[in-house]
Amino acid sequence: MPVTNLRNPLKRGKDPEPRETEHSDPESPERSPTGQKRRRHDPTSPLCAECQAFDLDNYFDKAPSVLEAWRNGELKAGVKPRSTPVRAKDGSWYFEDAVLIHYFEDRLKPDTKCPLCQFFRQMRVQPDKHEKYKLLALPSSESWLFQIDLLNEWKEMWDKLQDSVFMIVVPDLEWLPPMGHEHTWIEKEVPSVGMICRLRADEAPEELMRPRELRNEVDIGLVRDWLDNCMKKHGNACRSRTSDDVVERGFRVIDCEADPPKVEVQPWGVPYAALSYVWGTNPEDQVEWPRTVLDAVGATKDIGLRYLWVDRLCINQSDGDEKAYLVSKMAAIYEAAEVTIVAAAGNGAGHGLPGIRDTPRRPQPYYTLDSGNALVSTLRDPRRDILESSHWTRGWTYQEGILSNRRIVFTEHQVYWECRNMAAQESIDTKLFHRFSQVEFADDDGAANSKVLWKEREDEELVMADFMLGGIFKGDASSGGPFCSAEGSVHTGGDDPYRLDYGFPPHLSATLRAQLRGLNEHIRAYSHRRLTHGTDFLPAFSGITSMYRRFPELYLLHGLPLYLDGSVPACSTTQVTFAMSASGWYHRSSIQPETTFISEPCSRRPHLPSWTWAGWEGPVSWRAPPAIEHCSHMTDMIDAISAKQPPDPLWVAEFHVFNSAPLAENNMPARTVRLRECHSGEALDAEQPDAIVLQNPYVLKYSTRHPVSKSKKKWDWTARAGRVGSRSVQSDQNVPWDTKQYRIAGRLSFVAMSVEMTEEEWTKKHFDGELVSVLMYATRWNPEEQSGHGGAHFMTLRKVRTFRGRTSIWERVGVLYLVIPKVSLDKCVTGDDLLRQAPVERQEMTVIIE
Repeated sequence: MPVTNLRNPLKRGKDPEPRETEHSDPESPERSPTGQKRRRHDPTSPLCAECQAFDLDNYFDKAPSVLEAWRNGELKAGVKPRSTPVRAKDGSWYFEDAVLIHYFEDRLKPDTKCPLCQFFRQMRVQPDKHEKYKLLALPSSESWLFQIDLLNEWKEMWDKLQDSVFMIVVPDLEWLPPMGHEHTWIEKEVPSVGMICRLRADEAPEELMRPRELRNEVDIGLVRDWLDNCMKKHGNACRSRTSDDVVERGFRVIDCEADPPKVEVQPWGVPYAALSYVWGTNPEDQVEWPRTVLDAVGATKDIGLRYLWVDRLCINQSDGDEKAYLVSKMAAIYEAAEVTIVAAAGNGAGHGLPGIRDTPRRPQPYYTLDSGNALVSTLRDPRRDILESSHWTRGWTYQEGILSNRRIVFTEHQVYWECRNMAAQESIDTKLFHRFSQVEFADDDGAANSKVLWKEREDEELVMADFMLGGIFKGDASSGGPFCSAEGSVHTGGDDPYRLDYGFPPHLSATLRAQLRGLNEHIRAYSHRRLTHGTDFLPAFSGITSMYRRFPELYLLHGLPLYLDGSVPACSTTQVTFAMSASGWYHRSSIQPETTFISEPCSRRPHLPSWTWAGWEGPVSWRAPPAIEHCSHMTDMIDAISAKQPPDPLWVAEFHVFNSAPLAENNMPARTVRLRECHSGEALDAEQPDAIVLQNPYVLKYSTRHPVSKSKKKWDWTARAGRVGSRSVQSDQNVPWDTKQYRIAGRLSFVAMSVEMTEEEWTKKHFDGELVSVLMYATRWNPEEQSGHGGAHFMTLRKVRTFRGRTSIWERVGVLYLVIPKVSLDKCVTGDDLLRQAPVERQEMTVIIE
């Protein structure tokens, strides 16, 4: 198999050279594509004939200049690789910007004896899904570690560094040209296996990115460097506290310098590390001092701390009062820790911390070349390991990770660092570029100039540069650098757990929009977690809610976000935001919004109301088609009402909330809270309402769903192709649910149910009265994002029982959204006009929702 000629990487066609046996005559002195004479086949070598002729050092040396020349249009009549994806004949999208190094054909098989083939086999993208693979080279600056557009903007920051090359083993698909790779592989697939880099035996020039060779033991010196970097540069951001809460009694820690280590009482305020781990159920997990705890003792001592806090040993498990007290202080304990050691390897406390003491870790793919240089895998992105770990599935560990200011995460392969302002990993050596935490400074002449942000000054708090890959332990605000909070922005693709976020949000300067988006992200992520005791679900989330005390108007009622400030006649943010939040979430287990009818078999948490996401088990989403994002819509509404300019038209249901305890004794509540008149949390705190009452609500009049014929569709929802930070293109390819649009009374509809049922059952149960969809609010969506369209938002209820004859008790089991087009909204002046545009009717009934 020939290697592509690096001097002509733009040669078109599937095969740059005919695919034939590279050495039909092993003794043939044919030359390599670079003009060098091929080495003769040595039958005594452990390498296969193809790998013996494979001069990888030569390709690593030449690829940077070839890639640069190609990108500058210097190779062929000014032709450059396209910055946007290319569409294949079958509608797929790809980039054609790599250099083809080698065709493996089908030789990367399980039974290969060649050690170099074995190395490449370990590095395959989409392993075992394809027969044929190829080797491509790309600049390090175009890896997923950097956001391309911002990296180019900040070229002066790193222009003295060499832009090294990485290689990837990708499927050799018929529809892809030689230099082509599917448009999502770099961001979605390659991080799951890692890059191939060259580790030079001699002293190499300083590079933008290079690999590290990992030993069996963790490089504790590197971890200490990260900790020192954080303490010197990050100021108060990595010492933040959501409150001044203290532990006044029962605070114990492990003295790691004692031999053997022992638990002792210490005053609150002593420096300590904390351990976040999964207890586990195996016998080795149940011992008093399991391996993970003993390894954490060793790691704590190695990084220069004396004390370690571990719940199983530092809380008296037999003292119920003390246990309850310290559990209520968990947020303070993890926030106050100097660093949190996160055990993201294994399924229990008996597994240990890989790379500490004698706990092994998985080996790093590595191959030494004849030159003494080595091919080294950068390993899986540790963020992937963490997201797929048992630690990431447990409820209590969620706030432990989020509330910690600094984290040292142990995966099966390596160590990962993440604090509030920086992320780094053991297997990749890249300069940790920082900028000022403020977004803008002024030049000497007073002109604003963001280009001076990166210059270090001792008196300023620094944060990792925005072009560098950020973290996964999100703070109170939406992540993604200082510009993530842009007013008016709508994010509709954020439910993907593997999405890439670059940079870190500014400390204590996020907008309300970013805070609400951050809260929605936390709710979405936490809803995937499991707890042994369902009654712990909100207590294990209480530390997260405490992060939002900076906005006192933001109130969480059983986990549901409300805004308790600002009102105008006949309209209040409390009433509107409750309606928006109660009808704004739904259950969706798939990250792809590919259907307009969703039915998820979720279970109730009966101790919590059905109208809050916390009252159900199951993954939650706050985003719905076509481009409805709860936090963005809610922020626009708050801003408008607070400015005494509520959206026009707007209609909101009138409802009260109350404590349902008297209903259990067949009594009506003595008092209710009218949300229209509630502008502080005191009344809600006093009543602890868990039920809603609506008098004579507007309900869905028609429930028959009519399919929309292709010729009459008004909405074309399509995906976008491209990379973060590069120009994306409309994919031109309708997503699957585009062919399954339905109208209800002429309005495009979206239905999401938290109980399992078919579309036909949904219609029939409405007709029989077992289900009813109650209108919560209707308005125009963000005109800039939705071309002036709006919608009617319903909660779908299921009858539970009858109370005192005429009154029924219901539970929320889903939502319904109907699209009201701009042409109809333009006819509306008042809320009553808006009602006439929705297929609703008024029902003379009292509805109580528990």
